[in-house]
Amino acid sequence: MVLVLTVLIIYFAATAAISIVLQKKSKNLEGYYLGQRNLPWPVIMLTFAATWIGASSTLGKSGLAYEIGISAILPTFATVIAFAVFCLFAGRIQKIGQKYHILSIPDLITKRFGRLPALIASAIIGWTVIGTAGTQMVASSKILQMVMADDWEISYQTALIVTTVIVIAYTTLSGFYGVAYTDTLQGILLIVVIGVILPAAALSKVGGLTNLAASLPEHYFELKFDKSIASYTVVYLLYFLAGPPYWQRSFASSSSKVASKGAIGGNVIILFYSFAVTIIGVCALILYPSFPKGISHEMLIPLMVKESFPPILYALVITSLIAIVMSTIDSYLLLASQTLCTDLLLAIHPGVKQETQLKLSRYSVVVIGILALVFALRMENILESLVLSMSYFASAIAIPAMAALLSKRAKKLGITMGMIGGFLSSVLWKSVLGNPFGVPEVIVGSLMSLALLIVGSAVDRRETIFLE
Repeated sequence: MVLVLTVLIIYFAATAAISIVLQKKSKNLEGYYLGQRNLPWPVIMLTFAATWIGASSTLGKSGLAYEIGISAILPTFATVIAFAVFCLFAGRIQKIGQKYHILSIPDLITKRFGRLPALIASAIIGWTVIGTAGTQMVASSKILQMVMADDWEISYQTALIVTTVIVIAYTTLSGFYGVAYTDTLQGILLIVVIGVILPAAALSKVGGLTNLAASLPEHYFELKFDKSIASYTVVYLLYFLAGPPYWQRSFASSSSKVASKGAIGGNVIILFYSFAVTIIGVCALILYPSFPKGISHEMLIPLMVKESFPPILYALVITSLIAIVMSTIDSYLLLASQTLCTDLLLAIHPGVKQETQLKLSRYSVVVIGILALVFALRMENILESLVLSMSYFASAIAIPAMAALLSKRAKKLGITMGMIGGFLSSVLWKSVLGNPFGVPEVIVGSLMSLALLIVGSAVDRRETIFLE
């Protein structure tokens, strides 16, 4: 326990030092939210990867691999394909962001279609990013609780508060500079420890790949789809194309080339990391033929390392897991602050000064962190909670956001109808009708969004600005 706490304290001290050093650079909105648009490609690459690699892609995926085998990797293929498509547009996002001083998706919508559709987009994005931050808080709290329960009997609620306070502190202090460079530290840590050392140690523990294959039934090594994996696949595909954190990182790149190069590098890291986590989950099948009662499969990695590996590896893995979820929490807290203090505020009161927005942004990180904390206290399953939040967002925003970026024919009425119709139809399909015929809500919502966008744009005869 002392070793774990020592490593954690060193890590927290490093994140604090980064935030303090970079605090002075966040003097205006572009500095606070986009790092002055001058981040180099290694930082962009690692912050892309670290933002995606969260509780779902680590704890959720390893638990899923334990249950169904290597088929757990299937959603990652869709992620990689979706991210590859996003890479094609990352350069354009950076270019128009820099040329027209665009900070976010709602800001783009404002410049093309006016305040009403931007207000709708801001509300939907704000709700989603707060919910996503909450899911990551759940994960980090479960890890802290598991680590400290035996010696100090720390409660889930206490662990949740500890996590929230730490992330709020450095996010408030240095904004996106702090987020990006702590993501860089966190990205290196998770690649080395979770991506390389732990899979190698797990394979060694079970006797290597040959023994692993010989010790488990063949169906654990078969790639097979089921309804849940197909649902996750579609959600990730749509979400990546219009995910606020990925647009933000493109906007923050120093050039269009850096944005594209960073996105491609992040995609490669995501694929490599997902394979590593899947291998860990499959190896656990040999170490734990029957999983301990009362413990979720999502806690497989901390349990396995605690019981089967040396203390130093346990300390590094626990620190890496905390780093993973913190790297996602900070991004979504900052995005939620931006949505509230620039996108929503400017849609309602366009004359607010930048100095006022910047002050409100720092305060709002604290308020939003508390809201996410309340959201987190009501969650149980990490992966299911994240997918539900992403489903509604993807249904409402993905198609309109890409249309705002790429389509000259998209009009204000079409964008507005697409967002409202996509959101409401997905909520109705899931929460009221219970997904009839087993069709995921994100498919219904996205198709409705596309149809309404086309119809609304065809009816609307007003001229619309297209950003070249």
